[in-house]
Amino acid sequence: MPRFAALFFALALFTAHATAQGYAAPEPYGGRQAVAWMLEREQHFPAEALAAGVDGSVTVAFQVRADGSLANARVTLPLDPACDAEALRLVKLIRWKPASVGGTPLDHDHSIEIPFNAKKYMKLRAKTKPCPSLPGNAVVDPGFALYADKEVDTLATPRVPNGLRGLPQYIAGNLKYPPEAFRLDIQGKVSIEFVVETSGNISNLRTLNFLGGGCDAEAMRLARTVCWTPAIKDGQYVRSIMKLDIAFRLNPSTR
Repeated sequence: MPRFAALFFALALFTAHATAQGYAAPEPYGGRQAVAWMLEREQHFPAEALAAGVDGSVTVAFQVRADGSLANARVTLPLDPACDAEALRLVKLIRWKPASVGGTPLDHDHSIEIPFNAKKYMKLRAKTKPCPSLPGNAVVDPGFALYADKEVDTLATPRVPNGLRGLPQYIAGNLKYPPEAFRLDIQGKVSIEFVVETSGNISNLRTLNFLGGGCDAEAMRLARTVCWTPAIKDGQYVRSIMKLDIAFRLNPSTR
């Protein structure tokens, strides 16, 4: 059997076996919606490309390792040098659930398109209020390392009155009880997880449980209204993982 044919046959056998064993492709934490939300807040559209009205996308290929880390990220379909560099930066902000076969994680090659649409970007910036800038003397970690709460010197703090202590009051005052949950008397909590970026925005937003009745969507909407002061480690603002429980409780007098 020719070498190419043998290789193709082996690949076909692997694919068939993986399918039979329950293959799952790499997936961003929070799915495509979380990536879209991250791009809305974190994308820095290069000035010259914006002025030129660029409309296209950059394809970035990489390997998602079995531990979820990213390796060998590179541009495979370029658009513009500055856009290409920004696409690489954005891809490195995404957390990934690795591919798996039968529940066992494995290394796997993957790719993603990062869109650059000047008109949409300008419209979004016109209606979206950005998070306040960090202090002028802020020192920001230039890397992409991600830290848990026990690994930082100072936790990320929400920019609401009284910080972390005031967050429950902020949530209670801004929560809109979903009509479907109200009708079905759905109560409980939605646990969410996200990354506080060094910009103060959040990314990689996902729910850790399912409550239903629109509560999960409302919890994520609320989370996206909060700006943060990033966590600090060794005197630098760093990226950190945060978890938050949002309670849905109905007032008996309204039932």
